Amino acid sequence: MSVNAFAIDDGHEITLIDTGSSNAWLPTMGLLPQALSEAKIAIDRIRSVAFTHTHLDHIQGLILPDGRDGFPQLVRLLVPQAELDMFRSEARLSRFHDRAQPLDPGQRLSASIEAIATPGHEIGHTCFRVMSRGETLLVWGDLVHVPSLQFDRPEVAWEFDADQEQARATRLRILALAADNAYFVAGAHLDSPGVGRISRTETGFRFEPL
Repeated sequence: MSVNAFAIDDGHEITLIDTGSSNAWLPTMGLLPQALSEAKIAIDRIRSVAFTHTHLDHIQGLILPDGRDGFPQLVRLLVPQAELDMFRSEARLSRFHDRAQPLDPGQRLSASIEAIATPGHEIGHTCFRVMSRGETLLVWGDLVHVPSLQFDRPEVAWEFDADQEQARATRLRILALAADNAYFVAGAHLDSPGVGRISRTETGFRFEPL
């Protein structure tokens, strides 16, 4: 399973959406530092980190496998309001518990980034709408887990969704939003690099990777 994080560069600083799992999950995960290096993204430019939700493959990258902070210049750490207690229950991230700020639906992270409520996979699951030069990108976290199946059959739920009915409704709503407005999308579990467009089919949707 692909696990993607997304860096949004506004020319001044970089906002990172999700951080991967570091060494808190499987040995094939936790390659965000290498990916940032390959993309020539300087760690010191990452001043803001925002989470789509608080599952371990999205938040544990705050700390490197050797125990150092993943983002030493971090100024702002945004966690969905409904999941603050979940975040603060993660013992490995205890040094960040008091630094976490609540993230609310509709909140603007910057002039170009807006948070959108997309609950279902988790109680506070959040999508980020990024707007620039007349184009829009939806960074949608875990809206889709199995791209080979859930675009064609978006009604199919995932066993790790906290509320499968709500996740299904959210997925259908956001897929329609992206398809009908020609938005770009970026997903945590889409095959790397995880960015593309959505179009409608007779019975569902199609993902067209960049």
